[in-house]
Amino acid sequence: MNEMIDSNAHNQNLGLAKNLWQLRQTLDVYCLISANAESIREKGVGKRFFDFLRMTCPQLITLYICKIFEEEKLGKQGRVIYELDSIGGVLRSIDEKNASALNPKKINEFGQKYGSNSDNDVPAILRTIVKTFRKEHDEYLQRFKDLRDKWVAHPESGFNLADVPSYDTMEKLFDFGLDFYNVVSRAFIGIGPADLKSDRRVKMSLKGILQKLGCEDIKTKLM
Repeated sequence: MNEMIDSNAHNQNLGLAKNLWQLRQTLDVYCLISANAESIREKGVGKRFFDFLRMTCPQLITLYICKIFEEEKLGKQGRVIYELDSIGGVLRSIDEKNASALNPKKINEFGQKYGSNSDNDVPAILRTIVKTFRKEHDEYLQRFKDLRDKWVAHPESGFNLADVPSYDTMEKLFDFGLDFYNVVSRAFIGIGPADLKSDRRVKMSLKGILQKLGCEDIKTKLM
């Protein structure tokens, strides 16, 4: 039996998957309402509700992105204060377990996709890939953190909502989180992963509602 099953890394990776699932569904709702906003306004039915939902989605997206990329905080003795179901939390647990990869090829493929390669041991390769991605997207990750702190959690007077990163950026951050979850599941746990990419039932349900309201030619992508 693989020693990683039911380990902290396994359980945190499952928690990460739940956060990714929530982010995926919220992105889909935000995309569908935004792409069909004109048609929804023309029909009039439910307009206020969909306007409210469209304004709420960026707050939820911000929270889930912050959860996924949150770094664990260390106490005075260098111990983790709170274990997080985040990319950083999973990495730390893998390091503590001193885990060996069941499928190193998957990690190499992950590195090639994100342009990061290393000749070090497998956990170090994974950490290098994450570090490189975070560095390249640090501006956007910091902006989401500022949004969470100054808008979602503690509304700061005069805060400019125009600072919300683009939908395309949101999708890129989701894709990386999903790829990380997948590679950990395949390379270390040997179970799964859950299919978070094609599970779009919330999106299809919302599309059905819009059709029932009389909206035609439903757009499913933001241009």
